[in-house]
Amino acid sequence: MDATLSVRAVLANTLLLILVTGTLNHVYAAFFGIRRLDRYFSSKPDPSWESRSPFDGFYRLHKYSFLYSLGIRRPTVGAGLSLWLYFSFFSLTIIWITLGLAALGRYLQIGPFA
Repeated sequence: MDATLSVRAVLANTLLLILVTGTLNHVYAAFFGIRRLDRYFSSKPDPSWESRSPFDGFYRLHKYSFLYSLGIRRPTVGAGLSLWLYFSFFSLTIIWITLGLAALGRYLQIGPFA
């Protein structure tokens, strides 16, 4: 039983680490980092015309990371930016799956918050 608990603890801590680092990454990107991605992904003639709103930045982070990671639109970017896009895709997917499962658990009245 200790092995089961330790595996659960490792999985819970890993999920928590992904959620925390992903959230910090998305907050940084929404306020400051999205301008780096606009140079490669923006459809506007001048990327500085993109909205400076953090909400729009968060939307564009979703859009750019999913387009790049799923291979729909892949401009030539550096290795660091590519890694950032893949991490954003992975952490956004984990965050949305976690939120979806929590909402489903709440709706079906299962789990610790029923």
